[in-house]
Parts: sequence; C-alpha cells; structure tokens
Amino acid sequence: MAHAIVRRQAELADPFTWQRDVETALRRVFGDVDASLAGAFSPALDVEESDDAFTLHIELPGVSADDVDVSIEENVLTISGERHFYSDKDADGFRRVERSFGRFHRAVRLPDRVDPDKVSAGYKDGLLTVTVPKAESAKPRRIQVASD
Repeated sequence: MAHAIVRRQAELADPFTWQRDVETALRRVFGDVDASLAGAFSPALDVEESDDAFTLHIELPGVSADDVDVSIEENVLTISGERHFYSDKDADGFRRVERSFGRFHRAVRLPDRVDPDKVSAGYKDGLLTVTVPKAESAKPRRIQVASD
C-alpha cells in the first residue's frame, strides 16, 4: 500500500508521465520516434492580388529553403516540403511537443489568366513569397475615349 502511495505522489509531481507513457506506446506501434511526434503540418498562406500579379505568402518557420519545392502545372501552384524534427536533439528528452513536423503539401488553383513561365519565389526569415504574374491580356487597360 505504501508503494502505491509513493508511486501516485511521483505521478502527481510529474504531470507529463501520462504523455510519456502514450508516446512510448506509440513508439512501440510505429517503431519510429519521429512518427509519434509528427502531426499534420499545413503551413498558413495568404494570397494577395494586385493589377499585375498574385503574390502568395507562406509561413514556413523552421524549414530550410532546400526543403521546399514550388511548382506550377495547369494553373495549380503547389508548395511542398518537409520540416524536420530537431537534428541535434533526442526526442526522448522532450516532455511536450506542440510543433508539427513532417511533410507538408499546399495546392492553390490560380485563375487562367496567369503567366506560369514568369513565376518567381523568394525565401527569407521563414516566409516563402511566390509571385505569379498575370498574363498581359488579363491586366487592366485604360481605354482612351476619343472626343468628336
């Protein structure tokens, strides 16, 4: 009986015991520590439209530019890649993991009036910026009105 009380007090002193037990069970099932830590990762994005282009801003904190792929096919812009678990840390030392890791994939259908050959992308401070110019025929034009 005394052993059970001591064990219960130890569990109360460490509120993360249950989480470690769950993670241990997941590791047994999946066999891969990263699999138990990986969640669905879907980066947030904003789409901005100007007269000349669509600009997408995609949040990718903790993702290396080398781990990001941007492609466009049939007016669907696809951003994919991977955010890796800490390369310099052991997963067993974590008591709580709220950040998502693993592969991600976002696809955005663009209007037909874009120029896919002039798409450009830049990456700075965890923000991917993709600029998709509009085709010349889609840009607004001012029509001169002739007077008699």
